[in-house]
Amino acid sequence: MLHIEKDFKVILLRWSVMHATTVERNSWRLPPDDTVQVADQRSKSAEVRLIKIDTLKRICHVSRSNNWRSIVLSLLVIGVVIVGILTAIYLLGYVDEMLYWSGRRMKLSEYLQGDLTPRRMPPVWISHTHFVFQTDDGALAYLDTSNDTVSLLVTNHTLRQLDVKGYQCSSDLRYILFRHNVKSVFRQTFTAHYTVYDVRNDHHIPIRLNDAPKVQQSRLQHVSWLGNTTALILVAENDIYLRLSPDGGQDFRLTDSGKPGTIYNGIPDWLYQEDILSSPEALWGSPDGTHIMYASFNDSEVRILAFPWFGSGSISGSFKKGTGVWTTFPESRTVRYPTPGTTNPVVKLWIIDIRNITETQRWEVKPPEVLESQEFYLTSAGWVGNDNNHVSAVWMNRPQNISIITSCRAPNWTCFETHAERASEDTWLDVQPHPLYTADGESFLLLASIKEGAYNHFTHIKHVTPSQQRIAVLTHGSYEVIRILSWDSTNHLV
Repeated sequence: MLHIEKDFKVILLRWSVMHATTVERNSWRLPPDDTVQVADQRSKSAEVRLIKIDTLKRICHVSRSNNWRSIVLSLLVIGVVIVGILTAIYLLGYVDEMLYWSGRRMKLSEYLQGDLTPRRMPPVWISHTHFVFQTDDGALAYLDTSNDTVSLLVTNHTLRQLDVKGYQCSSDLRYILFRHNVKSVFRQTFTAHYTVYDVRNDHHIPIRLNDAPKVQQSRLQHVSWLGNTTALILVAENDIYLRLSPDGGQDFRLTDSGKPGTIYNGIPDWLYQEDILSSPEALWGSPDGTHIMYASFNDSEVRILAFPWFGSGSISGSFKKGTGVWTTFPESRTVRYPTPGTTNPVVKLWIIDIRNITETQRWEVKPPEVLESQEFYLTSAGWVGNDNNHVSAVWMNRPQNISIITSCRAPNWTCFETHAERASEDTWLDVQPHPLYTADGESFLLLASIKEGAYNHFTHIKHVTPSQQRIAVLTHGSYEVIRILSWDSTNHLV
């Protein structure tokens, strides 16, 4: 065993001596202290190189210098990019509001309760191809569906300046009517300031009545475009006015019977805004802008309800009106509030021809004969088609077990019954949205109570064709249809 180990050592020693190149053969001295022995891996032979430590330090120093130069150069490039972005943001004037947020985080319970939901203005269709909506940054834009292009109408800066709460576009998209500084009256009704914005020249036109002071805007109850024109319908102090152009001019008074708190023209009283129309207005312009249909409400016989008003932070008392004397009792306010067994508001439906604005003609749209001798409600009304010669109205008796749809045509606006809904025994009918008509007015869709099973009733869609005396129920099942969004009568799609 010892002989084998000796032979192996001799062979290994001979192999090392044969391949030694840098160190002298037969020289077994160790390299100096400042020398490092390195094997060259690129060489096929086991070549050993002796490198001075000073040389190795210089190599490492050069390598480290190159690394630091790369790091510094990278940081300079990143800095230049950041400076460029900040400069662009400053020049464009855009500031992300999230950079300046403060306060506490929103709680899950606050989100679920809906107290902190964003209030975005609803989108609207202006025509079959133009769709107006509010963008993510708060501006108003419109989508042209014919070529899928989006164009800006109003910047978010303009909307924020006025604190706009609602808008309405003219049919040609040149003007936009803004509603701002809104003050609630009842749940649906309010007063507000209105401003017309000219898209072409970025010009603001405050809406005020001709006899109002020029130093401040008029607080109006309602303003809207008249049909597909740029004329404006205004309601102030419960009376209706017409302005033929948004950029000023004369205001034509169409009604003069309005009396705050008692007689309403074009806007609903407390009962109708709360329980029946559920809308802040009660007027409808014809599509061509030549006629106006409106409802009037007479509350003179409706009982008065007085209630305490806790407002303006004065919970423990208030100044007595007209005396300036402080009282420990809160202010008292009144509202015309009908209760079972007392008189309801008297409603009438009117149509005005405004083609000759100096000599207007007016007709009353009568309710069905079966309801004329009793108390009734007007639940909805509207124009049929794109012409100015056909309207429809929906009437209901006070017990709410009969609902009648009437159709009225020019020139005398004589009405005839087209459909009736009757409640089953011991039930009543709910107030439904206005029927949806075809362009020619020959048929319409409505929501009605349909019996499903032995006892259950659900709201579903009916298709009524009066000329053929045909009624078809389009939906069935144990669910409720609450609204008809659209109807393609040509392709029979709802």
